[in-house]
Amino acid sequence: MTDINTNNVGTKITQALKTGSGVDIYDLATTLAEAESLPKINIITAKKEESTSSLSGYGVLKASVASLKTSFDALKDRDTLLSKSVEADREDRARVKMISQTAAKAGTYAIKVISMARPQLNELKDNSSSFTSLDQSLAGSNFTITIKVPRDAASGTDVVVSTHTPQGIIDAVNSITSTTGVTARAFNPASTGTTFSIFLEGKTGADNTFDFASTLTGSSALTGGAWGDKERNAQDLRLTLNEREDIYRQTNSPTDVIDGVQTTFVRDGSDTTINIVVSEDTSALETSINSMIDSYNDFVNVSDYLIGDTDEEDELAGSLSGDKNTVNLIRSRMRSAINMTSSTASNGYSTLRNIGIGSKLSGELTLNKTTYSAAVKSNFSDIRTMLTADTNDQVASDVRDKGLAMDVGIIIDAMVSDTGTLKVKETNATENISRYEEELLDLQDQLENIKARYLRQFAAMESIVQRSKNTGEYLTNQFKAMQNMND
Repeated sequence: MTDINTNNVGTKITQALKTGSGVDIYDLATTLAEAESLPKINIITAKKEESTSSLSGYGVLKASVASLKTSFDALKDRDTLLSKSVEADREDRARVKMISQTAAKAGTYAIKVISMARPQLNELKDNSSSFTSLDQSLAGSNFTITIKVPRDAASGTDVVVSTHTPQGIIDAVNSITSTTGVTARAFNPASTGTTFSIFLEGKTGADNTFDFASTLTGSSALTGGAWGDKERNAQDLRLTLNEREDIYRQTNSPTDVIDGVQTTFVRDGSDTTINIVVSEDTSALETSINSMIDSYNDFVNVSDYLIGDTDEEDELAGSLSGDKNTVNLIRSRMRSAINMTSSTASNGYSTLRNIGIGSKLSGELTLNKTTYSAAVKSNFSDIRTMLTADTNDQVASDVRDKGLAMDVGIIIDAMVSDTGTLKVKETNATENISRYEEELLDLQDQLENIKARYLRQFAAMESIVQRSKNTGEYLTNQFKAMQNMND
């Protein structure tokens, strides 16, 4: 009996040899199996593609919402809404630096420098004579130096000089500088020669006078260090500020003469007025407001695009059209958040509408610049209070009232958090995709099983056909033989 192959190559050979029925049973089995299984496979495939598209759509929508949250974050801190700058009209006499946007107050500050702060300066010598070298031998045993700050203090700071040279004295003085403020250095006051003195220099300010003494006596005594031997007295910086006289500071770079500004004075001049101007710039607020409006309008346009018409060439277009209710719910919550009333309203400023922000028929936001400019010009501090609660770095867990920007940000954050609507939808879509992939694998296995079953059935039929053909051929040959015998 002729065997019938059930694989594709075998059926082709069988057909070529004209055995069996001549039907390609592999193609026939495949066609019948696919006809039975493909409708289910196509349905699940379509559902998987829809879930995949939805996942991408929710990802885009979530990114748009997160961007809007970021734009509101830029409005929640009071110091970010108003930038201040400072400048001096006489940089040859004073240099200025903004050190606190919060503390600085706009205005013009007229300053005259009567005298500069300076440190006490003493010239230390070897018994009234200059030193000859840094390693000159001074004494045969250890000695102690004492520095008092201020000079009339009840006690001073002692240090033992174990290296009996001028360099040893310099090192000893500098080893206690952090306590006394007095430093020592070698200095040659002459234009030629190698002899030198030790200069002792204190900190600037009248309260930083000092007195230097040592236990060396006789021919080894150190001279010039005592308060009475000073080369220059210490004194304070003395100023007039907006005609207020006799303002004193210990440093030439005070940080509290003008609030929020460090001023470094270069030289005095009681007849010269230095005008220091602190200016305010509200453009930072307008920039952040416009950024927020752009982000909101992007959100509106993105959501329209995602629930709008589908496009075969654009996977994202209309990708959430099957879930319009969810998208519309998010849009509704967003509109409510934008229109909410601030918990820190001030002087009639309680909503974004009060500063000129309105809605178009399309749902997009727009800014009335005339209304905005007038509001900022006359009520900037009230607007800032409404938006920020006059705080910086406030967190959501803070029990105090929050500004409008943080209140809105908290609502938006809830939409994109791990338990928010968008995250839940993303999770569901991901789980659906995994489930559909498993179903497709099962259906593919079913298709192969069905095809194998048809092949087995067709193979059996082919065997019967082949046996019938063999019997017919045998009878035909017998009849022909009988005819030949009769002939």
